[in-house]
Amino acid sequence: MLYVDCEHDVRNVVLRRLGAQVASDDVVQETFLRASTNIEQLHDVHKLEAWVRAIAKNESYKYLRQHQRFFVGGEPLRVYSTEVDSRKSELCFAMTTSRKGLSNRDQQFLHLHLDQELNREELSERLDISMSNVYKLGQRIEVRLAQSCAALALTTSHQFACEVLFQLIKESKGEYSPLIRKRITHHANECTTCGGAIKKTPASRLGSF
Repeated sequence: MLYVDCEHDVRNVVLRRLGAQVASDDVVQETFLRASTNIEQLHDVHKLEAWVRAIAKNESYKYLRQHQRFFVGGEPLRVYSTEVDSRKSELCFAMTTSRKGLSNRDQQFLHLHLDQELNREELSERLDISMSNVYKLGQRIEVRLAQSCAALALTTSHQFACEVLFQLIKESKGEYSPLIRKRITHHANECTTCGGAIKKTPASRLGSF
């Protein structure tokens, strides 16, 4: 019953940290093993899913520490822990900055879904919207976040190759916002040079371009 109720959420937590690796199945199994062994520590059955998700997060980080690996594009790269920390910091910075290119509502959704790791039922209750709207909103935000990531990557890798893009960045005065994201995205769709460059960014593979 524990597995049936929580398997989907646990797998999402693990895959978000390890990627689609064989090791993910091992971490999922270890999560349920620890949960069943320590089930007496759960004092509120209504918090079962959140409790199991917390165990899944701990097991994922434990695996990363033990194997000193970081997963990029589905391939495990063996690196020193300092490199792992550095890469994580870069990704966290990029993701945090990319979120600034979204509306407040979109940022709230991501905070609840990614940071607090609420499932769809919990999101529906917290945001007071139907389950179908949670799904639709999530899909739209994925596209906008991909656009935001790609636009941000373009500003750092291609700013000196296009005069118009350079001016857009200059006008932003170092602030990344939904308006700047829209302007850069619109420019990339109109500019042959930037359009080709933005399609080469990793974020473009998420389907926004």
